[in-house]
Amino acid sequence: MDALTIKDPADLLSFIGHTLGFWPQESLVCIALDKGKVGATLRIDLPRQPGTELPYARTVSSYLTSDTSATSIVFALYTSAHFEPGQPKPHAATIAALTGVLAENGITIRDGIFVSDETYSP
Repeated sequence: MDALTIKDPADLLSFIGHTLGFWPQESLVCIALDKGKVGATLRIDLPRQPGTELPYARTVSSYLTSDTSATSIVFALYTSAHFEPGQPKPHAATIAALTGVLAENGITIRDGIFVSDETYSP
């Protein structure tokens, strides 16, 4: 595992773009970490149907837990779905399900960012 230093969201976005070689769309990108060192990087399409968040989270978790040294992750959720300030962000239920499933497997989410067509936010 290589060391990863992320000082701000732009660092994470740059790392993802460099690692994948393209800008993801309608995707969840997770980077497995162990004491700040990079492990597996996963890019997976976002779920398209409401009500599939838990099976989706289990699938993501199964990929991430194959990296047996991973103790936490950082993620970026890329979507063109719009939301209004003060409203839940798109795919909030997906991230909630993923948080629970990863916790069951001993992995914590250290940080995450929401990336829309115009901006990004925590």
